[in-house]
Amino acid sequence: MEKEVVKRLIVQGQEKEVDMVRRSSELDFVGKINVVIGPRRAGKTYFIYQTMNDLKLKGFANRILYINFEDERLWPIEKEDLDEIFEAYYELYPENKDEKLYVFFDEIQEVPLWQKFVRRVHENNNIELCLTGSSSKLLSKEIATELRGRTLTYRILPFSFREFLAANGVELARNIEYSKQRFIIKKLFNEYLKFGGFPEIVDKKDDVKIRVLQEYFDVLFYKDLVERFKIRNEWVVKDLMHHITTNFGRLFSANAYYNLLTSKNLKISKNTVLEYLGYLEEIFYVFLVPRFSFSLKEQSVSPKKAYVSDNGFANAVAFQFSKNTGHFYENLVLVQLKRTDAKIYYWKKDNECDFIVKEKNKVVEAIQVCSDLHEKNKEREMAGLVEAMGALNLKKGTLITKEEEKEIRVKGKKITLIPLWKWLLSKEPKR
Repeated sequence: MEKEVVKRLIVQGQEKEVDMVRRSSELDFVGKINVVIGPRRAGKTYFIYQTMNDLKLKGFANRILYINFEDERLWPIEKEDLDEIFEAYYELYPENKDEKLYVFFDEIQEVPLWQKFVRRVHENNNIELCLTGSSSKLLSKEIATELRGRTLTYRILPFSFREFLAANGVELARNIEYSKQRFIIKKLFNEYLKFGGFPEIVDKKDDVKIRVLQEYFDVLFYKDLVERFKIRNEWVVKDLMHHITTNFGRLFSANAYYNLLTSKNLKISKNTVLEYLGYLEEIFYVFLVPRFSFSLKEQSVSPKKAYVSDNGFANAVAFQFSKNTGHFYENLVLVQLKRTDAKIYYWKKDNECDFIVKEKNKVVEAIQVCSDLHEKNKEREMAGLVEAMGALNLKKGTLITKEEEKEIRVKGKKITLIPLWKWLLSKEPKR
């Protein structure tokens, strides 16, 4: 690795101007190692650019050190070369030797033994450090193990609906439900519902969106799963991905899926199925929602509900495109809830409720989702919500709908009916 090349990259990083949609999350520089994780192509690097732009606006442009370790100009690179990066920086800016430095290492996992270097750098109180990496090599549990006690983790998912609107040039006005803007928002909501929020496809035609999403699926399968975990039963993993993507929003039983495979004379253990399912969670392709119970044993043995990290996958790669709008609604709600630090469950006793939200060890909300609310199913949807609210001592609940909006009382419980598009805009998390 040549020092002059490193200097050139440092300056280029400081001068880089990127036109981007602002993400809702923001990095906190509090002396911890900030780690940015999330699905492939969700916009982690652009989130770093956003943070760098904010620092530039504060006048800290020459205190930024950004290196992308996938840049071929750095190859080959060994752990001994890493100290050269800081030497190159301080030769460029010797006046900053005693100033706070903001360091961004993108794709840090490409460097051998990066963990030891990062731990040593973190001991310097004058350095704020941020790491990103592909989920195929920099998994959240590995970060927790290697850098235990030193990190703050930020999960970047594809665009939220508010970010999706911004990417389409929509600046939200006040009282939008009474303005003409609501028609534009509803039209874009239908697009978001079907194709999801991956940043790269926002401005693409529908057929191109499908092709790009299928490419994402293939990369996830081959690089993040097969290569990363050295999987030999490739067909089983792909079948599992397709199975969940086709049946998203439903209960997933590892036993039932295992029995399905054995009925086809495929020799695989149930533990292997569970192992593969865990891999899908680790690469942020699948979110598994457990059943709520005060008994941990009952919770652990109950089937989980499976969702995908973006609605676009359910449209582009499922065995058969689902026309069940309700599951697409439900999936958007779950992914939006996953943007927070809350723990999410489903409720099932005599009746069912889609989501129970727990924050700081306290249940704070029960949510039912119904895209087609009418007289025939209204009683059933209300029953599940009211049952969960009663058991969990909640005074308020939410019923997410397609259009209906009002407040009602059922058995002394206050229930707010709200259209999904409006709920998504109201639930944008802030850090």
